[in-house]
Amino acid sequence: MMVREVEINGRKIVYSLQRKKVKNINLRIKPDLSVNVSANKTVSTSYIDKFVVSKGDFILNALNKFSNIQKTIVEPLYTTKEFSEIILKNFNKVADKFAQKRIAKPTLKMRKMKSRWGSCNYTDKVITLSTHLIYCTEEQIYYVIVHEFSHLIVPNHSKDFYSVVSELCPDYKEIKKELNKIIIR
Repeated sequence: MMVREVEINGRKIVYSLQRKKVKNINLRIKPDLSVNVSANKTVSTSYIDKFVVSKGDFILNALNKFSNIQKTIVEPLYTTKEFSEIILKNFNKVADKFAQKRIAKPTLKMRKMKSRWGSCNYTDKVITLSTHLIYCTEEQIYYVIVHEFSHLIVPNHSKDFYSVVSELCPDYKEIKKELNKIIIR
């Protein structure tokens, strides 16, 4: 990993450059205000710098947005045993409700995820939840499980999808807002 620096509208922007086997230059701005770029080894650093500068408005808007969000640094809320019990209890509760919609219970997997609370492979009927949910309230865990189950009905984030989510979690917008404030160290 290499640290690079460019100037955008008179503001110094420091970014981390990682060389990977990728086709495109990828740019990510994280809630911790870090700017990360990944690019193929064959792309020159001067070209990457120009690319980053060309995305200046996007970068500055994202950094401003993230810096205006009040963040909450949290500690795990449960023991490992309690966490497992809460996950299973809520997973089974949501599975029962989706069974009424004729949705078969998917496979549950747990793993450490860097930037998501969960994911759903609707083709293989597998829901993967982040082990970082141990930092979340039970209400937030329930929402994430409902969110992922809803992808079994609607695989995108359209109005129809959020309509399914809101049936079981009417206050999902507030819960989602709170989830976005959590920083995991």
